[in-house]
Amino acid sequence: MMGTIVENAKDVEMVRKVEEMEQLKEENQKLKQDNEMLLKIVVQMKGTLNRMVSRYVLEESKR
Repeated sequence: MMGTIVENAKDVEMVRKVEEMEQLKEENQKLKQDNEMLLKIVVQMKGTLNRMVSRYVLEESKR
């Protein structure tokens, strides 16, 4: 009887850990997607900044 209770407790703990691991995997995937999106935004901002520098700073120096 006591062995069964301990085994059940271990099984419950294992299930809890597996569920927690699945949640962490999902969170990790979401963070990876967010990271990709942010990197694309940074690349876009860098391109915009370069165009602005070319237009306003470099053209101003030509005058």
